[in-house]
Amino acid sequence: MDPIKPPLTCLLQKVTRLDLGPSLSEEGGLNLGGRAVWNVFTRPHSFLFLAELSFNNTPVLDIDLVKLVGLPRLTVLHLKNTGIGDEGVFHLVALKLTLTRLDLSQNPCVTDDAVPALNLCILSKVRFLGLVGTSIGMPGLRRMAKLIQREERIVDVEIPEACESYIDDIPNIYLLQPQPPLITSPALCSRLSAGALQRNLEAHAEVANKSHASIGAKGISVFTGGTKEEMCERLRDLLVKREVDLVVWGMIYGYGEVDETDWNGKDDKAKKLLTDDYGPRRFR
Repeated sequence: MDPIKPPLTCLLQKVTRLDLGPSLSEEGGLNLGGRAVWNVFTRPHSFLFLAELSFNNTPVLDIDLVKLVGLPRLTVLHLKNTGIGDEGVFHLVALKLTLTRLDLSQNPCVTDDAVPALNLCILSKVRFLGLVGTSIGMPGLRRMAKLIQREERIVDVEIPEACESYIDDIPNIYLLQPQPPLITSPALCSRLSAGALQRNLEAHAEVANKSHASIGAKGISVFTGGTKEEMCERLRDLLVKREVDLVVWGMIYGYGEVDETDWNGKDDKAKKLLTDDYGPRRFR
């Protein structure tokens, strides 16, 4: 006969949602035993049905998150304004088989270094990421956007303010609709003559340099001179960056807003407008 389970264990098994922010808060500095709450997640056979867990607005150490890895049904995790960093995000990879919503907003110690861990979660089941107020920048956002596009995933991402500002400025950084004989593919750069390379650079420079001088656009000035090899490398670098920035742009505003040839054959479901007028900007 199986031993009778303690009443507390039976109770913990039935819990499906927990908000532990108040339990862990250090209001007045008097909650000296608050951190002991973390130990309950290591109890055997406890929280077997816990699906949603919140630590919003309370201090959390990166190492604390290791104690969550045994939760078999955790799908929603709120970690807004907890002070966690990149190490903590990597601990969360252990939850990727169940986690569908992850809110990391208002944690400035989460940086681009955490993107490999986030991408592993995206490849699994995560469908929502809250990244507003983190230090993830455009390099990290580009990596996530390329993965989401390549894997044809639908992931709702609330992006950081700095990335939103950069994306809004893309029309002032790149030539969005180059017409032949101008090229958009970086792979074609090596086939162009010196004159053709210069004409391509001049076309992009007309947009980027003008905006950079007049309104302080965030793109750098485009230099149009140099040897053929230098111009080829410069144009290739510009088009590679343009290509991935337009992936992010398309996930925010819809692919129809940019050069249609860049998005030919893409899933029509991904071509809808994704601007959220009532909250942080998102991409999918």
